[in-house]
Amino acid sequence: MAMSVGGDSTESSISDINTTPLVDVMLVLLIIF
Repeated sequence: MAMSVGGDSTESSISDINTTPLVDVMLVLLIIF
C-alpha cells in the first residue's frame, strides 16, 4: 500500500487510508444486514 515512490505520495496515502475503512464498513453492513 505504501510502495509509491516519488510524486505526490500524500494523495496515494490518503486514498489508501480512506478506502480501507470503507471496505471494513461495507463488510460489517453485509454481515449485520
